[in-house]
Amino acid sequence: METDILEKSALHSINLNIDILQRKGVVAEEMEKLICKARNKQNVKIGLIGIGFELHFDWEKAKQSYSEAVEQTKSVFSVNNALLALKEPVQTKKELLDVLNNFKAEGISGLIIYQASYIAGDLALALGNWLREHNTPLLSWSHPEVTGGRLTANRLCGQNFLLNILNSLEVKYSWVFNAPKTKQLDVVLDRLIRVVSAKKRMQHANILMIGGMRVPGFYDCELNEMSIAKHFGLGVDRVDIETVWKHGNKFKKEDINAIVKKLINAKECKYKKVSERELFLSVRFSLAIADYVRRGNYLGVALKNWPELFDNYQIAGDGAGALVQDLGIPVADESDMGGLLTMITMNEISNGNALPTLTDLSILNSDENKLGMWHCGGSPTKLLRKGTGFEIRNHSILDNYDEAQSYGMLLEFLLEKGHITIAKYQYPHASSMLSFEGEIVDSPMRFRGAYGEVAPKNVKASAVVGTILSKGLDHHWIIGRGHIQEDLKEFNHWANIEDLEFVQSGTTGRSIQKNLNY
Repeated sequence: METDILEKSALHSINLNIDILQRKGVVAEEMEKLICKARNKQNVKIGLIGIGFELHFDWEKAKQSYSEAVEQTKSVFSVNNALLALKEPVQTKKELLDVLNNFKAEGISGLIIYQASYIAGDLALALGNWLREHNTPLLSWSHPEVTGGRLTANRLCGQNFLLNILNSLEVKYSWVFNAPKTKQLDVVLDRLIRVVSAKKRMQHANILMIGGMRVPGFYDCELNEMSIAKHFGLGVDRVDIETVWKHGNKFKKEDINAIVKKLINAKECKYKKVSERELFLSVRFSLAIADYVRRGNYLGVALKNWPELFDNYQIAGDGAGALVQDLGIPVADESDMGGLLTMITMNEISNGNALPTLTDLSILNSDENKLGMWHCGGSPTKLLRKGTGFEIRNHSILDNYDEAQSYGMLLEFLLEKGHITIAKYQYPHASSMLSFEGEIVDSPMRFRGAYGEVAPKNVKASAVVGTILSKGLDHHWIIGRGHIQEDLKEFNHWANIEDLEFVQSGTTGRSIQKNLNY
C-alpha cells in the first residue's frame, strides 16, 4: 500500500523566551571545538490514517477534509520526524489492518486517527485490538460539522463511537475535537508529535551517573532502575569519578587555559574569587564530562559533586556542570536521578529548548504569592538574566563553615525572567510527578548562588509548599523554560506515570499517606 513520507520544520507551540534560545553559553563555542560532536537525532515516524464510511456519508467531502488534515499535520512536523499517510481514508477492517501493519513495518512510533466521517463498528474494534497488541500512542482527531443542510459526516458521534470501543478494550488514547486550521489544533498535534518522539528516542537509551551512587543521606536522589526501565525504557550506567577525571587528561593545557581566560574575562563576569588551580581543574572536568557523555551517547548525567570532589580533588563541581549544560547536556547535581529524569524528559519533549536546571525550593512568600528557587551555582550561563552579570565564586555553603577551606568554581547569578514550568519525578520509582507553571519575575539576589523568584500560575505558592510538605515529596525541583506542563502530562499518560494533585493552600498540615504501586 503506497505511503507518502514527508518532513517539515518544527512548530514549537510551547511558550518560550526566544531570546534565551538564541543565546550561546559564555565558553560553549570553545568547548564544542574540543569535544566529541553531538550525534544526530533519531528520525521518528508518525502514522496518519483517515477513517470513514462511504455508504452513508459524502465521501468526496470526507476525502477532501482528510487531505486537509494531512497538510495540517505536515505543517507541525520537525526535521527529525516523518509522516506516513495514505492518499484516502479507509473504510473496512481489512483496509485498516493492512495499513496499520504496513506502517508498523516501516517503524511508526505514534498514530493519529482522523475522523473523516462516521465509521463501521468492526473497524473500531480492529483498531482497538491492534493497539492492544502493539501499544502505540494514539491521538483521535475530530472536528465540528458544516451545518445548514444534511449531516454529511457525523464526525463527533463517530469519534464518540470509536473511543467508547477503545475504552471498553482498556486501550489508552488522547483525543482532540477542534476545527481545522486553528492554533489550538496545531498545539495539540505538535505536542503529540514531540512527546511521541521523545518517548521513542528515550527507549533503550542510557543515562549516566558519575560517582556511581547517591550523595550521603540524599535518599530522595536514589532510583529504582527497574521502575525507570518500566516507565521510560532507559538504562543507567554508573562510572566512578576517577575514570571521568582521568578522561580529562586528553585535553591540552593551553586549550583549557584559553577557556578559563575567556570565562574570567567575559564582560558578564563581574567578580572572580577562585584560585587558578581550581579554575583550571574545573574547566578540565567540564570538558571531560561533556566528551565522555557525547562519546557514550548518554542523554544526560547525574553528577555526585560531593563529597569526593571536595575531599579528593579540591574543587566544587557545580560550575563544571553549568558549562556542560550550556552544550545542551542535562546535568543533575548531587546524583539526583529523579532530577535527571525530569531534566531529560523536559529536554526531549521540547527539542532541547526547555534548558532545565536543578534548584531547591528555599523561600515561601505567601503575602506576595511567590517562591524562591535557589541552588549553589550550577545553572547554565544561557540562563543569565539580561542586563546582569555572573560571579565566579567558591562554594557558598562551604563558605558558611570556613571560607578558608572552601572550593570553587561556582557561577552565581540571577536566573532569566520569563515563563517556566517546575516539576519533579518522585524518588525512587519515578512513577509520579508534581508539576506547575509560572513565571520567573523581577527580584533581587536573595542568596548567593543561582536564584530565581517564581510567581506560580493557577496554583498558590502556599499550596505548592503545602503539597510538597504534606506529601513528603523530593527536595530538588527542576525549572524548565516555557509552559510545558501539558506536554509533561501527555508524556506521563503514555509512560503510565501519575500526575499528583495539589492540596489546599496553607502553612500547616498533616502527612498524606498513599500506597505506591511501582
